[in-house]
Amino acid sequence: MTSRWQPPRLRLFDPAPRRATWLELLYDLVFVVAVAEVADVLAGSDPGRVPTFVGLFVPIWWAWAGYVFYANRFDSDDVSHRLLALPQILAVAAMAASVSDIAGRSALFAVSYVAARLVLVAAYVRAGRHVPDARPLTTRYAAGFTLAAAVWLASLAVEPPARYAVWAAAMVIDLATPLLARTQQGRLPPQSEHLPERFGLFVVIVLGEVVAAVVTGLKGHEVTPGVLLVALAGVAVAMAFWWLYFGHVDESVVLRTRLAGQVWVYSHLPLSLGLVAFGIGIEQAIEHPSGASWAVGVPAALVFAVLGVQHLCSGDRRAAAVRLGAAALTLATAALPVPAALALILLYGAAQVLGDLRRPITEGVA
Repeated sequence: MTSRWQPPRLRLFDPAPRRATWLELLYDLVFVVAVAEVADVLAGSDPGRVPTFVGLFVPIWWAWAGYVFYANRFDSDDVSHRLLALPQILAVAAMAASVSDIAGRSALFAVSYVAARLVLVAAYVRAGRHVPDARPLTTRYAAGFTLAAAVWLASLAVEPPARYAVWAAAMVIDLATPLLARTQQGRLPPQSEHLPERFGLFVVIVLGEVVAAVVTGLKGHEVTPGVLLVALAGVAVAMAFWWLYFGHVDESVVLRTRLAGQVWVYSHLPLSLGLVAFGIGIEQAIEHPSGASWAVGVPAALVFAVLGVQHLCSGDRRAAAVRLGAAALTLATAALPVPAALALILLYGAAQVLGDLRRPITEGVA
């Protein structure tokens, strides 16, 4: 902490390399819990669990991303910044406590999300007051996020399931706000070292859910050689995903063009959804190893496809084509029995890792 009290400052031109602060790591910790809770929704027996999982995961991820972008530009790590971050942590904790009984606690979820967003709005208003060059951007963000929060609050006037439709409209406003501020973002781009690190840390969080799902599956099932092979294959595929993502972290992509940078950022939402869903699919595969592998194959295909899109954002068309091809092959095998499908998915992942290792170091980003 550089001082006890310090106004927000623009971090774009800091001479020293940016790294995640201890406060940011604490902030991530509450999302470990939130992601675990929403993963349990997908692991349940409710026939509508997939849309429920997606509908709850999106605002949780967006609450995380909102703080990340504010901190990327304006983090002063002083008392005032910490006092603005801690209420957001509490609000996200309340969201996490709501998801297991969303039908009965939808009002708490909505109010908690609004609380997190309004604290963020207050932070942007304060940043605009102290950093005049940032005022056009902070004003756009504050206005869009306030409008979305108002729609979230309006959802309390109707009962579920109509309430969820209002939430969807509010999330469209929330997610579209940065897209409508591209001109202002171009004048005030994000700090390129810090942002990939933060998104990488969230990828680590959701990869951890794969391991947690494997452990949960093994705890509730007799450990036979076949079951153990399914579990090990699931972890190995997750490690391949890790290798493919972190082997090509391109810090410059957030500055390459405004469009490519935004696509790269937003692509982490389906990537995170796919990784969590893959973990739950492995848990279900451990319980039913003789069943079809849709719950494993579809999320794995989504992960490969998103990795391909991210390579396109970095200008690496060769790697993008390989990832997208692996996604198509994985989707084509999703109807096979679990052992066969997992073996093929692991083969696709391992082949890509080996192919990357064989590429010259200077080859890649165009």
